[in-house]
Amino acid sequence: MPLRTTFIGLSLSHPLLVASGPASHDVNQIALAEEQGAGAVVLKTACSDKYEHMRYWPRPRYKLLDWDKQIGGRSRLFTLYSYEQGYSGTLADYWAFIEACKETARIPIIASIFADAAEDWADLAVRAEDSGADAIELDISSPHRPGTLDFEHTFIAAIWAVRKAVKFPVVVKLAAGPDVLQQAMSAQECGADALTLCNRIRGFDVDIESQRPILHGNFAGVGGPWAKYYTFRHVAEAAQHVQIPISATGGVMTGEDVIKYILLGATTVQILSVILVNGWESISKINQEVEAYCKRKQIHSLQDLRGEALKHMTSPDNIIRWSGESKMGPRNRRKTPPGISS
Repeated sequence: MPLRTTFIGLSLSHPLLVASGPASHDVNQIALAEEQGAGAVVLKTACSDKYEHMRYWPRPRYKLLDWDKQIGGRSRLFTLYSYEQGYSGTLADYWAFIEACKETARIPIIASIFADAAEDWADLAVRAEDSGADAIELDISSPHRPGTLDFEHTFIAAIWAVRKAVKFPVVVKLAAGPDVLQQAMSAQECGADALTLCNRIRGFDVDIESQRPILHGNFAGVGGPWAKYYTFRHVAEAAQHVQIPISATGGVMTGEDVIKYILLGATTVQILSVILVNGWESISKINQEVEAYCKRKQIHSLQDLRGEALKHMTSPDNIIRWSGESKMGPRNRRKTPPGISS
């Protein structure tokens, strides 16, 4: 099978994963994901007891912005604006949830956790491992996390603590922004087995008629098809500087998006918004599109695709530039800056 791949030691039938969120909150959803061809599922994030309030969500918690009103029955352009925090049950419920998933699912189950103190991160990770999860994703980048927590002081210690406390694979999920590359390298140095790039960003919207913020009245997470271009850049940069695998996420709507992420160095690709907007069958549809591409290109393994586009990137100093344009077309083509001999 050309789509079979290995990620953090896990054998996956497909590179497509369901990302942590409202589509991975109960056992029935895991069954749907497996039925549609997901390679693995990252469960909804569990919060430490210190953040028990994050287990309660406002209503409503979603709004589609800039929606294209369905093109061909499937939305392709939108911004998903939402405020939904941690897994809605207790920690005991979450450990039971993992156990129930492992009893019925044949695909890998990756737990997801959030805390602040390093010892809490480690304790949650150990409990997830004891409950049977195949790996853990550290959600250090949620758009809803407290603003007082920073990467250098809080999350570096957390990654170290988790890595020392557990034996199963540790994945670190980062947010888009100017520090992604440095954070990716730091996570690798701390022992992370893989990276997830990138979490949704924190956004804001207001209603001009009521002149008030929409929904719950505060900042929310934003994502959608437009987000992939930011993440393409982050995946491409990280893939050239770290040796651990990357699970890309952000803006995936089609098989073409998945192929692009793999060409830029990703090993797996996580999806969520497309499931919420277009349904669970989006998983099988995207897999079929990737399979068709591989057949058309006579690609027998995704390894043959991974990072291929990076080999053809041009450094800024080597970009071919033009001195000007005329009505007849480009003229005076230069390969070197003015004043420098070629």
